[in-house]
Amino acid sequence: MDHPFRHHARRCVAGFTLVELLVVIAIVALLAGLLLPAVRSARHASRTSACLQNIRALERAHLCYAEMHKGWLADARLPHGGLDQGSQESFIVTLMPCLEDQSRVMQSPLDASPHWATKDGGQGLPVTGSKNRFRQTSYGINNHLAREYSAWGALDPARMTDRLPRISSPGNTVHTVMMAETGDYAGADHPHVEEWGSGAQAATLASTQLFTAAVGGQVGTADARGNYGFADGHTASEAFGRLYRNENENAFDPLPARTFRP
Repeated sequence: MDHPFRHHARRCVAGFTLVELLVVIAIVALLAGLLLPAVRSARHASRTSACLQNIRALERAHLCYAEMHKGWLADARLPHGGLDQGSQESFIVTLMPCLEDQSRVMQSPLDASPHWATKDGGQGLPVTGSKNRFRQTSYGINNHLAREYSAWGALDPARMTDRLPRISSPGNTVHTVMMAETGDYAGADHPHVEEWGSGAQAATLASTQLFTAAVGGQVGTADARGNYGFADGHTASEAFGRLYRNENENAFDPLPARTFRP
């Protein structure tokens, strides 16, 4: 015969076990809530660092290319329109002999564009305005340092800065940028800096051409942070507003870049 005291003891043990289980579940949920943001932050920091390594590799390749071609810089040729401007002359092709690791250097780990082809791990969605054109690079060249899309070159060839010796302050001049993930510039390899203007408009327009908030900050604002490479080879994560204020104060146009201070 089962003793009433023993029966009561079993019920107490079972009750305490359930309570303990609920407490453990609550603690695990609390710890997960505390740890997940830290894990996401660490993962983002790792991707940001890997993206900077890509840009650094591209800048080294550009310097190698310039040394091999008497100071000339590799060009930008992928259009943001429908006409092919000579894609085989784009830096994504011409820099290949100077790149040690060609596997994923053109694709940033921060890049979630839907316009990558499926073979490149994307969604296979064609770039806006096209039927079969896909994203080929996360990165682009500041058009002030390109030949085909040089803003000043169209007005006065003598002012073109498509050669390293013509850039008077390479350490202060942006060279490599991150292209917008979506929109008209998702398939291009260059922005059009001369269109940005000044003030809030500049940050908004730039964000339609560049991935200015790849690292953080609010899209379309001066506080948006992205990764950039400079003509001397160094790289940095910078807020857009620290690199561009207006047409006469920025680190993109080599002329004002000589004296521009963030």
